[in-house]
Amino acid sequence: MVHGKRIVNTEEDGSPSTALRPRILDEATRSFADIGYARTSMRALAEAAGCTKPALYYHFGSKDALFSEAIRVQSGRYAELLEEAEATPGPVRGRLLAAVTRFFDFVQADPCGLRLLYRSVLFPEGGQPLLDPALIRDVPLQLARALLEEGIEVGEVPADISLDDAVFAFYGMVDERCRRLVFEGVPIADEVPWRIVEFFFNGVAQSA
Repeated sequence: MVHGKRIVNTEEDGSPSTALRPRILDEATRSFADIGYARTSMRALAEAAGCTKPALYYHFGSKDALFSEAIRVQSGRYAELLEEAEATPGPVRGRLLAAVTRFFDFVQADPCGLRLLYRSVLFPEGGQPLLDPALIRDVPLQLARALLEEGIEVGEVPADISLDDAVFAFYGMVDERCRRLVFEGVPIADEVPWRIVEFFFNGVAQSA
């Protein structure tokens, strides 16, 4: 469509193409997460997004490019969320609790994004672009390590702990809940973040 000398791209329903790109990305994220890379077709995605295949290819030049962008966007969302939690002032224990709570709330509201990351890294399919497992692992591990190191410095965490073991123990408790949620639909109860932090800081025997 032409307005004066400026060309404005519109789709079949008359909406601007800037609204179509995120719609395509949402549909692609859902499809890649639910049925995988191999079974996701560009034709089906175009139909789900309400556009033509040429319009889809205009925004994303290939299936690989669309898949890679979906991965980039989702990993960026989780990284931003966790980095914001790390930057929140207060005791380390409370910040870990806030980070886990916000993360679980976010994932429960929209589990497709994390399911996409898990599925793509843990169960890659033939023809799928290769992904680095660090996409789903490094940001939460780095957050936990940074907060625990700070906890050691201020005396909230014992200085003689094995930092590597502590980081992976905390990550493992969070990660297992997320996997059950996104693959099995098991909800995360409101008290779970508090229990994870209590078990981590006090030990199972004391918390029980």
